[in-house]
Amino acid sequence: MQIEKLLQDNPSFHVWSDGSAANFGVSDRVVKYIYGKLKPGDVTLETGSGKSTFAFLLAGCKHTAIAPDPGEELRIRNYCSANQIVTDFTFIANSSAEVLPLLVNNIPALDFVFIDGAHRYPYAEIDYHFTEKKLRTGGYMVVDDIHLPSVRNLYVFLKNEKNWELDALIDKTAFFKKTGEEILINDWQNQGINRYFLVYSNMKAKAVGLIKSVLGMKRR
Repeated sequence: MQIEKLLQDNPSFHVWSDGSAANFGVSDRVVKYIYGKLKPGDVTLETGSGKSTFAFLLAGCKHTAIAPDPGEELRIRNYCSANQIVTDFTFIANSSAEVLPLLVNNIPALDFVFIDGAHRYPYAEIDYHFTEKKLRTGGYMVVDDIHLPSVRNLYVFLKNEKNWELDALIDKTAFFKKTGEEILINDWQNQGINRYFLVYSNMKAKAVGLIKSVLGMKRR
């Protein structure tokens, strides 16, 4: 099966609260871009599931999806069966906040992480925290729905860090490439997100010192 057929079918893997079919998936452009970054055998993980899941499955990845609704797994596997899609696929029906702290110690290095699970704060950051150390250098960390304030914090953080490179911004989805491991020096001071605060604090301290020095000279 080709990725184009999936996009043409546009199947629904989610449901509304009343049980009616819904499709909360990412745009077709995002699905295609994810698919283009993958190769057979890649070890991949996503929080959430849906149309994006098939970018990984059709690319031949060893894929894990974490989402609390077991019905999503059933609908995904039924679509795979109906379309003769052979997969190496693990679905964990639980919250990523509960699963990831235990899972990360038992999975191999990751080539691609897609964060699109719970969007309320601080779930995106939890997903990042427990997966970024497992992501190999050169791998991709992808964050969806960055227009939401509860998710945008993570986008802003990654944009400012030296070991992440913004590869693409498609619709509401940001693709970051990991260029190296984080270098920690004195906890927060080396993080890019704190750069301007640190500069401001140093300038303020120097200014206060200069003012005190001038006032001291005048008193003499």
